[in-house]
Amino acid sequence: YLFLNGRIMKININHPTFIAFLDNTTKEVMNNVSVTNYFNLSQDKKMSILYLVFKLLKKSITFRTNLSDVEMKSFLVVLCKKNEECENYEFAAVINDIVNNYDAVSEFLKPIKRKRKVNKTDINKNA
Repeated sequence: YLFLNGRIMKININHPTFIAFLDNTTKEVMNNVSVTNYFNLSQDKKMSILYLVFKLLKKSITFRTNLSDVEMKSFLVVLCKKNEECENYEFAAVINDIVNNYDAVSEFLKPIKRKRKVNKTDINKNA
């Protein structure tokens, strides 16, 4: 079962197409970020890896589909389980840490809303 569109949907996560999607997503991220020795890294370095992996996952997934935050969390849980099954434990740990710290990690990807500066002019200047 996978939580999508505000409800629990029955999706065959063992379907070959879905497994291929998970594999392609994992390979795309793993080709760009090294997670070797993840367990031995300091907390600051782990957070930077979490941010990079999440950014690449979001980019890769958004290219194929648009997921809300709840759907993204569900997808990450499935991705974590599949990587554990494939004995890719370090990447699974990274995904698990992203799920556990989702709000903090996703906050970095939200665009910064800048306040528009309004120039104040002196009305009495010409009077």
